[in-house]
Amino acid sequence: MTKLLELYNKTGRIGNIVLLVLLIFSGIANRLFMAVKHQYADYVIEVFLIAAAAYLVKRIFDKETLKIRKQSVYKGLLITGIVLRLIFAAHDMVNRPVQDSDYEKHERLGQRLAFEGEFYDFTGVELRNFRQPGLPAAFAIGLLIYNAPVTYAIVMIMFSFGVLLAGYFLFRNFTGIASLIAFAYISISPNLLFMASSSNTQLSFFFFVLLLFIMLKNYSGKAYQLVIMGAIIAAEMYVRFNFVMPALLIPFLIEYHGGRNAGFIAGRIAVVLGAALLFYSPWIIRNYSIYGKLRLMPTTGLGLYSSNVTNDYTKMGGFNGVPDSLLIKYKGMTEVELDEEFKNRTKQFLLDNPDLYAKGIPFRLMKYSGRQDWSISYFFEFTKYPNARILESFFQTVENFLFWLILFFPLMFFLKNRELPPLTVFVLWSYLGYSLLLLPVTETRSRYNFPYILFPVIAAALAEGSGRRELKDVNNGKA
Repeated sequence: MTKLLELYNKTGRIGNIVLLVLLIFSGIANRLFMAVKHQYADYVIEVFLIAAAAYLVKRIFDKETLKIRKQSVYKGLLITGIVLRLIFAAHDMVNRPVQDSDYEKHERLGQRLAFEGEFYDFTGVELRNFRQPGLPAAFAIGLLIYNAPVTYAIVMIMFSFGVLLAGYFLFRNFTGIASLIAFAYISISPNLLFMASSSNTQLSFFFFVLLLFIMLKNYSGKAYQLVIMGAIIAAEMYVRFNFVMPALLIPFLIEYHGGRNAGFIAGRIAVVLGAALLFYSPWIIRNYSIYGKLRLMPTTGLGLYSSNVTNDYTKMGGFNGVPDSLLIKYKGMTEVELDEEFKNRTKQFLLDNPDLYAKGIPFRLMKYSGRQDWSISYFFEFTKYPNARILESFFQTVENFLFWLILFFPLMFFLKNRELPPLTVFVLWSYLGYSLLLLPVTETRSRYNFPYILFPVIAAALAEGSGRRELKDVNNGKA
């Protein structure tokens, strides 16, 4: 068991180093291509931002200035984050971007939950398990309290403030530069600030992720803590289904309680996973009542087909849509039958076209390492401000610099640090495991890399923060 844990720790660290290197190189290749071929000003500027971020990180490590001397910096960032969110909240009360595509669907699903007691999406066939119900349920609760369009903005603003406060409670006692970078991103990142202006799941999912990290940071082996952890995991899965993080809690608990017997550790694992299953069971029961089958995961066939079945390998990993002709052809199928049909079609296409798949791998990576610009671009596309392009470029420049910091810093940190506490390894494997599942066959557009793109820098923060000694002490049986 000890050797397995050592391998788990080592591969988590090395895997993230490899992944970060791939993301950095594919991201730089993409930016250079755009800057040289199209000569877009913002891409030219980003090339210099990449160099500046790399230089800053190098200077930090060369001078070994890895400690924050004044904790008041966190309070300053907190206040800044609050002020910025109040400004954006006031804006969204009077000029919120028109909701389109998935964002509009989340709101419609909330309306159906609130007033019809039903949860279904319609795309030629009724899809009742294609989207998770977490965010629509939050909208439904809000609509039952106050049935007005402004409710959607209020719910998203609450999640935005929740992310800020959760980030503050996670990092406020830490003294390392990684925690400062992570909380600075949470506080002032334009991508994160603009995210509250759309009815997206990324923001609400990030809120529950931070709550889980707070619980794990303060975990001391109490039974009630295990139940809360299970409840938070269930909340995450209600918003965006992720079975990687619950599974990875098993090695975390084994390593954390390394001095205890197998029965004790198994009991702890059972409480967490049992609580998660219990809190998630209403959705399982609901799906069984519809399909006559036990289903934990949402149906994925449509997404797999869209991101893989294309003769243009440069579009591998993107959203390419599903032909209306196929939806009409299969309109008599149930959602589960439709899901299976599209999975089989995808599998057969990949088997028949391995050359297209191989050529598409670099483009999947470039999409995954793409700019965190989707919320910024969406905001200015659907608010129609004069000089919107200039405003968008300004905010994107700030975001780009922060983006390259959160890539370069953890890479350097994990190249230089080998001894890592269990919580850090858990976060590293959460990112690595998710990426290994996402990159081969699903959509890899940059918005699917959020909030996971922050996991390496958060992992570095947890390794260098004040929680490291306590974790080691427990492992050695001192607590």
